[in-house]
Amino acid sequence: MEGYLKAPFKYAQEARVTTYLETLEYRRTVCDLEEKWEAFRSGLTAEQDQTLDALLEQERKVGYLEEGATFASGLSIGVSLGRL
Repeated sequence: MEGYLKAPFKYAQEARVTTYLETLEYRRTVCDLEEKWEAFRSGLTAEQDQTLDALLEQERKVGYLEEGATFASGLSIGVSLGRL
């Protein structure tokens, strides 16, 4: 992500996104997901668990890059609409 977008993106993540996620639906989904992950991981060997952690870290990085691209696109659209 370009330098000038990092500060507003970080602000949005820290101060704005959580407001939209404070819903019963989100909490239920997260709780259910955590339970399923615990059950799944309990059956893995130590090596499989390490491999899974590495893959999940890569997936998190990809997700972060995708979030940044979505944010930049939304900001660009907002600026364009503001010019109308």
